[in-house]
Amino acid sequence: MDNFFEEGEKQLGRYTVVLLNQSKSGRWMPSVMQLDAIVTNYRMLLRPHRKKYRPAWLPAKFIVSTELTRRGNWHCIAMKVRTNHVLYISLSTGKLDDLHDDLHAMRVPPPKYAFDDSVAKQDIERLITFFGRKPLTDTSQTEPEQETPS
Repeated sequence: MDNFFEEGEKQLGRYTVVLLNQSKSGRWMPSVMQLDAIVTNYRMLLRPHRKKYRPAWLPAKFIVSTELTRRGNWHCIAMKVRTNHVLYISLSTGKLDDLHDDLHAMRVPPPKYAFDDSVAKQDIERLITFFGRKPLTDTSQTEPEQETPS
Protein backbone atom coordinates (compact mmCIF):
# COMPACT_ATOMS: atom_id res chain seq x y z
CA MET A 1 0.00 0.00 0.00
CA ASP A 2 2.98 2.32 0.55
CA ASN A 3 3.41 2.71 -3.21
CA PHE A 4 0.20 4.80 -3.22
CA PHE A 5 1.67 7.43 -0.90
CA GLU A 6 3.07 10.73 -2.07
CA GLU A 7 6.26 12.23 -0.68
CA GLY A 8 5.54 13.60 2.80
CA GLU A 9 2.36 11.57 3.16
CA LYS A 10 2.04 9.51 6.35
CA GLN A 11 -0.50 6.93 7.43
CA LEU A 12 -2.53 8.07 10.44
CA GLY A 13 -4.71 4.98 10.79
CA ARG A 14 -6.08 1.90 9.05
CA TYR A 15 -9.59 0.56 9.58
CA THR A 16 -12.05 -2.00 8.30
CA VAL A 17 -15.26 -0.11 7.62
CA VAL A 18 -18.70 -0.62 6.13
CA LEU A 19 -20.94 1.96 4.53
CA LEU A 20 -24.46 2.13 5.87
CA ASN A 21 -27.32 1.99 3.39
CA GLN A 22 -30.95 2.81 3.97
CA SER A 23 -33.35 0.14 2.71
CA LYS A 24 -36.60 0.94 0.94
CA SER A 25 -38.39 0.35 4.25
CA GLY A 26 -36.20 3.03 5.88
CA ARG A 27 -34.06 0.65 7.93
CA TRP A 28 -30.30 1.32 8.09
CA MET A 29 -28.07 -1.65 7.30
CA PRO A 30 -24.34 -2.15 6.65
CA SER A 31 -23.23 -2.90 3.12
CA VAL A 32 -22.24 -6.50 2.57
CA MET A 33 -18.77 -5.56 1.36
CA GLN A 34 -16.23 -4.42 3.93
CA LEU A 35 -13.82 -1.67 2.90
CA ASP A 36 -10.20 -1.18 3.82
CA ALA A 37 -9.86 2.47 4.87
CA ILE A 38 -6.47 4.12 5.20
CA VAL A 39 -6.36 7.67 6.50
CA THR A 40 -3.22 9.67 5.77
CA ASN A 41 -2.32 13.23 6.63
CA TYR A 42 -3.62 14.28 3.15
CA ARG A 43 -6.41 11.89 2.11
CA MET A 44 -8.48 8.78 2.78
CA LEU A 45 -8.24 5.60 0.72
CA LEU A 46 -11.24 3.29 0.38
CA ARG A 47 -11.19 -0.05 -1.40
CA PRO A 48 -12.99 -3.37 -1.03
CA HIS A 49 -11.31 -5.35 1.73
CA ARG A 50 -10.95 -8.71 0.01
CA LYS A 51 -10.96 -7.79 -3.68
CA LYS A 52 -8.44 -6.21 -5.99
CA TYR A 53 -9.93 -2.93 -7.15
CA ARG A 54 -8.31 0.41 -7.78
CA PRO A 55 -8.72 2.37 -4.53
CA ALA A 56 -10.89 5.47 -4.29
CA TRP A 57 -8.95 8.37 -2.82
CA LEU A 58 -10.79 11.16 -1.02
CA PRO A 59 -8.42 14.13 -0.61
CA ALA A 60 -8.92 16.26 2.50
CA LYS A 61 -10.28 19.17 0.47
CA PHE A 62 -13.08 16.95 -0.90
CA ILE A 63 -14.35 16.19 2.60
CA VAL A 64 -16.66 19.02 3.65
CA SER A 65 -17.45 17.76 7.15
CA THR A 66 -17.49 14.75 9.42
CA GLU A 67 -19.78 14.15 12.36
CA LEU A 68 -20.23 11.33 14.84
CA THR A 69 -23.87 10.33 14.57
CA ARG A 70 -26.27 7.43 14.59
CA ARG A 71 -28.41 5.86 11.89
CA GLY A 72 -30.95 3.41 13.21
CA ASN A 73 -29.05 1.25 15.71
CA TRP A 74 -25.66 2.00 14.12
CA HIS A 75 -23.07 4.41 15.46
CA CYS A 76 -21.31 5.97 12.49
CA ILE A 77 -19.55 8.95 10.98
CA ALA A 78 -21.51 11.06 8.54
CA MET A 79 -18.95 12.26 5.98
CA LYS A 80 -20.23 14.95 3.66
CA VAL A 81 -18.21 15.24 0.44
CA ARG A 82 -18.02 18.04 -2.11
CA THR A 83 -20.37 16.23 -4.49
CA ASN A 84 -23.19 16.82 -1.95
CA HIS A 85 -23.31 13.16 -0.96
CA VAL A 86 -22.98 11.82 2.54
CA LEU A 87 -21.18 8.58 3.30
CA TYR A 88 -22.31 6.95 6.53
CA ILE A 89 -19.26 5.03 7.73
CA SER A 90 -19.35 2.45 10.50
CA LEU A 91 -16.45 0.36 11.78
CA SER A 92 -16.26 -3.40 11.63
CA THR A 93 -13.43 -3.31 14.14
CA GLY A 94 -11.77 -0.57 16.17
CA LYS A 95 -12.94 2.65 17.78
CA LEU A 96 -15.08 5.07 15.80
CA ASP A 97 -13.58 7.98 17.75
CA ASP A 98 -10.10 7.06 16.48
CA LEU A 99 -11.27 7.17 12.85
CA HIS A 100 -13.06 10.46 13.45
CA ASP A 101 -9.92 11.96 15.04
CA ASP A 102 -7.77 10.78 12.12
CA LEU A 103 -10.20 12.36 9.63
CA HIS A 104 -9.95 15.65 11.52
CA ALA A 105 -6.14 15.44 11.47
CA MET A 106 -6.07 15.36 7.64
CA ARG A 107 -4.80 18.52 5.96
CA VAL A 108 -4.69 19.83 2.43
CA PRO A 109 -1.15 19.12 1.17
CA PRO A 110 1.25 21.86 0.09
CA PRO A 111 0.60 23.07 -3.49
CA LYS A 112 3.46 21.03 -4.98
CA TYR A 113 1.58 17.86 -3.89
CA ALA A 114 -1.88 18.93 -5.02
CA PHE A 115 -4.02 16.02 -6.16
CA ASP A 116 -5.85 16.02 -9.46
CA ASP A 117 -9.39 17.23 -8.69
CA SER A 118 -10.89 15.40 -11.67
CA VAL A 119 -9.46 12.06 -10.50
CA ALA A 120 -10.72 12.63 -6.94
CA LYS A 121 -14.19 13.52 -8.26
CA GLN A 122 -14.18 10.40 -10.48
CA ASP A 123 -13.15 8.25 -7.49
CA ILE A 124 -16.01 9.64 -5.39
CA GLU A 125 -18.48 9.10 -8.22
CA ARG A 126 -17.19 5.54 -8.78
CA LEU A 127 -17.57 4.74 -5.09
CA ILE A 128 -21.09 6.18 -4.97
CA THR A 129 -22.10 4.37 -8.16
CA PHE A 130 -20.67 1.11 -6.78
CA PHE A 131 -22.86 1.33 -3.67
CA GLY A 132 -25.83 2.94 -5.41
CA ARG A 133 -26.48 6.67 -5.56
CA LYS A 134 -29.62 6.78 -3.48
CA PRO A 135 -28.30 5.19 -0.25
CA LEU A 136 -25.40 7.64 -0.15
CA THR A 137 -27.41 10.74 -1.00
CA ASP A 138 -28.01 12.91 2.01
CA THR A 139 -31.78 12.78 2.51
CA SER A 140 -31.75 12.68 6.29
CA GLN A 141 -30.62 16.27 6.82
CA THR A 142 -34.01 17.71 5.86
CA GLU A 143 -36.05 15.59 8.26
CA PRO A 144 -35.14 14.46 11.78
CA GLU A 145 -34.50 10.75 11.96
CA GLN A 146 -37.19 8.76 13.69
CA GLU A 147 -35.82 6.07 15.97
CA THR A 148 -37.84 2.91 16.17
CA PRO A 149 -38.34 1.42 19.63
CA SER A 150 -36.26 -1.70 20.26
